[in-house]
Amino acid sequence: MTEQTKPPRILIVGETVFKIHTHYKGFAAYETGYITSSLDAFTGRFTDEPVEIDFMPNHEVSQKFPFTLEELSAWDVIVFSDAPADSFLLAPETLAGELRPNRLRVLGDWVRAGGGFAMIGGWMSFGGFHGKGHWAYSPITELIPATIQPHDDRMETPEGALPRALAAHPLTDGLPREWPDFLGYNRLCDPTGEVLLAFDNGDPLLVVDSRGKGRVAAFTSDLLPHWGSPRFVAWEGYVPFWTGLFQWLAGRPVNRR
Repeated sequence: MTEQTKPPRILIVGETVFKIHTHYKGFAAYETGYITSSLDAFTGRFTDEPVEIDFMPNHEVSQKFPFTLEELSAWDVIVFSDAPADSFLLAPETLAGELRPNRLRVLGDWVRAGGGFAMIGGWMSFGGFHGKGHWAYSPITELIPATIQPHDDRMETPEGALPRALAAHPLTDGLPREWPDFLGYNRLCDPTGEVLLAFDNGDPLLVVDSRGKGRVAAFTSDLLPHWGSPRFVAWEGYVPFWTGLFQWLAGRPVNRR
């Protein structure tokens, strides 16, 4: 099996959340808490697809995300999804006062050497909720093919926002012509790459570009609810789209079988 025919290996980083609830019953109160610790609702859809997906949840990023090119070389594509910049910038050693490599600069070097990178939208992506994604002043701006706004960039669209394809491209060719609705997205400005999908108001949904020998993409909505609507998740083009995106980012031919 050659490098071009081998299934690309993808690392998806982020998504998970701890939830703590306080319950009041008259004069008494108690707390409950839990963590969403997997991305099985997404990764389970790709068991029969020509891609291999690994997952690193948000609570592991600070300690486990790679610091070196050698470590990153275990994958062909890195995807950030609903993960804040601070998780990558504030390693435990940094908080203890030690000097450590900036992992986001290392990631940029890895992409320019031939890796693939994508950021997927969410409340902690791009600008994010109250600007807490905190990506606008990070080294990741050198990879994203558009301008990240430093403030809250969420566009909540409970009425549903419909995207349309703007250009022929292997990522959108062969998919159903009509896309389902999205219930929100992050608003990117001044795209510098090729806008393949956009909403009626002109805001981009999918922008792609190259960086050195590598490829990059920004998908401004989510891969699961709530922004990725149930209509999107059930859409017949859902798995073919993501499979093709991962293959393209890895520099492989888009093969939707």
